[in-house]
Amino acid sequence: MLASTSSSSSSSSSSAAADMIKARTYDVFISFRGEDIRDGFVSHLHKDLCRKNINTFIDSEKLQRGDEISEALSTAIQGSRVSVIVFSKDYASSKWCLDELVKIMDCNKCVVPVFYGVDPSDVRKQRGNFADAFAKHEENFKHDVEKVKSWRTALTSAGNLSGWDSEKIRPDSTLVDKIVNDILKKLNRGTSRANLEGLVGIERRMQKVLSLFQDGFPDFQILGIWGMGGTGKTTLAEAIFHYVLNGFQSYFFLENVRESDDQGTLSQLRQTFFSTILDDEYLYISTPTIGLSFLKDRLSRKKVLVVCDDVSKLSQLEYLFGGNNRLGPGSRVIVTTRDKQVLIQYGIDLIYEMEELYDDESIKLFCQRAFKSNHPTEYHQLKLSQMVLSFANGNPLAIKVIGSSLRGKTQSYQESEAKKLKQVPKPDIQKLLKWSFDGLECGEKEMFLDIACFFKGEDRDFVARIMEACYLSAYSRIENLIDKSLICVSENKIKMHDLLLQMGWDIVYNESPLEPERRSRLWIPDDIYDVLIENSGTKTLKGMLLDMSRIPKLELKAEAFVKMRKLKFLKFYLPSTFGRVQMKSKILLPQGLLSLPNELRYLYWEGYPLKTLPTNFDPRNLVELDMRDSNVEQLWEGKQVLIFLSFFIYVRIAHR
Repeated sequence: MLASTSSSSSSSSSSAAADMIKARTYDVFISFRGEDIRDGFVSHLHKDLCRKNINTFIDSEKLQRGDEISEALSTAIQGSRVSVIVFSKDYASSKWCLDELVKIMDCNKCVVPVFYGVDPSDVRKQRGNFADAFAKHEENFKHDVEKVKSWRTALTSAGNLSGWDSEKIRPDSTLVDKIVNDILKKLNRGTSRANLEGLVGIERRMQKVLSLFQDGFPDFQILGIWGMGGTGKTTLAEAIFHYVLNGFQSYFFLENVRESDDQGTLSQLRQTFFSTILDDEYLYISTPTIGLSFLKDRLSRKKVLVVCDDVSKLSQLEYLFGGNNRLGPGSRVIVTTRDKQVLIQYGIDLIYEMEELYDDESIKLFCQRAFKSNHPTEYHQLKLSQMVLSFANGNPLAIKVIGSSLRGKTQSYQESEAKKLKQVPKPDIQKLLKWSFDGLECGEKEMFLDIACFFKGEDRDFVARIMEACYLSAYSRIENLIDKSLICVSENKIKMHDLLLQMGWDIVYNESPLEPERRSRLWIPDDIYDVLIENSGTKTLKGMLLDMSRIPKLELKAEAFVKMRKLKFLKFYLPSTFGRVQMKSKILLPQGLLSLPNELRYLYWEGYPLKTLPTNFDPRNLVELDMRDSNVEQLWEGKQVLIFLSFFIYVRIAHR
């Protein structure tokens, strides 16, 4: 990179430049012969690296030259993660370039050679222009034979590295694209391993999936990851997504496709997806199918990376993509599912079946969760590991849940609890997971069921406020649920694995399979509709969550909530994609409303049809009240003691 001219430098300017570079590190250091290619190829390479937000050091010709490589350049080389060496025809004629090369090779960093207009063998064996340059160097440096020898050694080493040959890849724009993508992969690869720390067995699985993808294959490819719940399909897809995303023009992770479909928000997810990958915030698709030819043309020209996570039906893929060849050449789509037939019916030939963890991986994961170590350090720990893993059968989720529940317990407790696993059939992971639920305190059980039925995906702080008004030490109990791997927090949202979610639903459903009014919680629209229309609610009910778009028009009696004296959570809502004009016709109160339960902590009633809340309703226990898009003109008469109320929304729409 150093120019062939030298000039005197003041110690102050050299020191200032060095201090400036010491203050930061770089992703990429570019070494090149300035007079050859500074204003051409190198300028394009530098511009594209910067466009990708890659922090790149390039000689601005402001650094003062001397007889030796400057402290500033030496610092920049040492602080860079990747060094790009652009060998041009006159590269070897510059002793500064050769000194720089020696420093780069001595640092043992990741090196990307680019042979621009020169044969790699000429660099490796110092032939052609390189031979002419060294003939002059040997004449000028008769007094320093070792320096010339170090230059030759560095050139030979660099020439032996796998690099990019400009004679084989034309035009320059294509060469620059390939070099930048190669650098991105190398940089991303370095950070990915750090991000994979603690994800036992993930790298082994990643290698197998990536081998199926045929990296560099120009055609569009779609791959399925198939396996039972709890095996880590989403974790694997996410790890691959972040590992390779820099090689694509656009990328998107379609999270929880099945859940979006169940909640009626799949159209919103599709809208966000296409707007993002096409970088078009005004894009709007109003039809069930992707029928716009211009939209199809735009998609077919983009190289994108997409993950469709947790797909349960063929119709979901068809709705999101239409045919499976809509995206541009080189695009990659990963679909995770529990149903192999979904992949086959969509025409996906590349299918990776999730493997169980190897024995050594299972032991490592269990020990990390149960003992905070990577392997058993005592015979007791080894024995316990064998007891647990013989039943977990390599399922990562089951291993994490059981291990977390045993952490910090006494040896006798751990052994006693592990023996209970003998009563659980191997294939029945749901029952295995319920074992962790049975070990919770009463309050933790109730909170777990509340989250499973009502609050999955909600903001953690919001959930904690509601829970704190219902249970003692709710904040610490949420931490306990996290520690025991029953819930997790991502971007401050409470999340729960589908296996655990289903387990929570099953527990509540089995409280009274045939009489939903006798269950503690209701979230299935048909069950809620029947309970409300028949006025059969009981004091057993603690919460009710109703998507009003999933039921026909409902007229409630005035005494609809009289029997639900213990109801703490009540949410009647509409999905954001549901037509607002239809709201008034969903739930009607022609006789008014006699009362609401005084135990309510959370009241969310979208489109509440009355002008006021019941006069005998005591809101003292309310933590959050949300009456958006309602007809409310006055909440209540007189003064009310509102000890806990922290959040309130109501928007009057009566005269719209």
